[in-house]
This record gives sequence, structure tokens and C-alpha cells, in this order.
Amino acid sequence: MQSAIEQKMNPSIGKQRPTKRRKQIAQWMIQQEIELETIQSWLRIIAQMWQTGNIPDVLRGISQKTQVETLFKISERGATIEIVQEILENEYWKKAKISLARAGLHTAREIVSAIEEIQKIQQPQPINTVKQQLNQLELEIIGLKSGDFFPTPELICRRLIKLADIQPDWRILEPSAGSGSITQFLIEMYPNIQLEVVEIHHILRQILELKKFNLVGQDFLEFRPTYFYNACIMNPPFCDLVSHIYHAWKLLQSNGVLVSIVPESVFFNRKYKAFQTWLETNNTYTEIVDKNAFLASNNPTSVATRIIKIIKP
Repeated sequence: MQSAIEQKMNPSIGKQRPTKRRKQIAQWMIQQEIELETIQSWLRIIAQMWQTGNIPDVLRGISQKTQVETLFKISERGATIEIVQEILENEYWKKAKISLARAGLHTAREIVSAIEEIQKIQQPQPINTVKQQLNQLELEIIGLKSGDFFPTPELICRRLIKLADIQPDWRILEPSAGSGSITQFLIEMYPNIQLEVVEIHHILRQILELKKFNLVGQDFLEFRPTYFYNACIMNPPFCDLVSHIYHAWKLLQSNGVLVSIVPESVFFNRKYKAFQTWLETNNTYTEIVDKNAFLASNNPTSVATRIIKIIKP
């Protein structure tokens, strides 16, 4: 059963760009994984009872995995004598009834007793696991348009982090962290850094909290820490890009690094003239991003982008 559980835990669909349909399939697979893990634990409990010589009479006839699967499915519906009796009278459960009868479980009372003996040792798992909650919330944010939410694809996350040239003892901030794309790779690549994130959207904040990221603020433009950062690594909302970059700049210590995604329009649109001058004054390094890079995002966009890197004097 373990290989089947691992396939549910790490499905190939999880490596594809998330869509509502794929996330719904993932949600279904998570539920299947939880069911398989519970059935596996029930089988182990029965085996241990035989090994220790403490097997109750009501469980002695069980010899097949399908019988344990049936007991588990009945337990999910509520293992009272009345409910189990209704199940036994339902034609849909005819094969399951025959299977349990082979194990010596003929009546609703016997079936309930068998389930209770197992659950004395293995308590039912809570329905809302962290993984389920995360998957459900991530379903809700697919297609999210408020706040310029375009999660950073993996290749860009890794490039942003590499350009930051991070040192082990650094304190790093990700403003407008979204669902934590950049943060996740930062933690994987540099597990010992002091990493803090800020996010204003309520659903995205829930996701960050469930992922146990260090959430230290809501509205980034109102964020006023009492210390400075070695680096700010960011994919800011393009609707208020300049304000976010200026504010991140203020939060950096001397020799601090700012690495950010910006739209290509920054470099030719007249409305960014003052910002263009500021970038030039600070000897900004720029790097063109592949024009199709953000098509791999959870919320795809064809907006052309660049990466900028600035070191604070």
C-alpha cells in the first residue's frame, strides 16, 4: 500500500501548472491518500493484535484488506448500529456485506464492535488536514485578479535568489509574498536565513500561515520594522510598483540588496521617467526575462518583464 500512498502524496499532476481542474483532482487524491493511510494503519493494528495475542474475537475472522476497507468506509458514515443497519439493507453494499460475512461479521452490532475495537487504538483522523486546507485555499486563488496577483514561476524564483548572492546569516524580507512562491525556494536553498514575509490579501495570508512562514506584516507600504534587512527579494504589485520598490529600499541596510521583477514598460513609458532616473543613479543591473516566463504562473500573464538588482550604498 505504501507505493500507492506515495503516488497520491506526490502526483505527477502536482508538477504541472495549477488549474482549477488539476487542483480539484489533487484535492481528491489527498482525500484518497488519507483514506489509504488510515486503512494501512488499521491493518497494522490487527496484525499487531495477532502478534501480541490480544486479538478480540470480533476481529479474528478478518483475513482480507477489502474487509478492512469496508469497515473504514462504514466508519466514515458514522458507525452507529442504526446507520450500519441501513447500510446492510442497501443493495449498493451487497458485495461488502458478503465480504464482511466471510469475516464473521453478520450483524450491525458485530460490525460496530469491530470498528470500535480498532478505534480504541487508532483514533479517527481529523477531516481538515493542513494539506487539505492548503489545497482548498489554493483552489480559491486560481484566477485571483485583485492586487496584481501573478505568482512567480520557479525559474524566475531561482534566478532572483541567485542574483541576491545571499549569505548564511542574512535577514531577508519578501514584501507582498503572495502564496509564498519565492519564500518556499528561499527556505529550501537557505534553510538557516532569517526570512520574513508581508502580505495583505486575507486568503494569501492564510496560505502563508499554514505553510508556517514568518508573517510579520499586512500592508507593506505601512510596514515599519525596527531593524533593517540585508536583502529584499520581491515580485511587487505592478499597479503600485514604484511605491513598493522605494519602500523596500528604505528598509535595506547599507550594502543591502534589492532584487525585483518589474514590467518592461518601466524602461520606455514616460510615466516612469523619475523612476528611470532613480534606477540609473543607483547603477541598477537589469536582466530581460523570457517573454513566456509568466505563462507558467498559477495566474498566467503575457506581460513582458525584467529583473532589476540594486545594491544600497
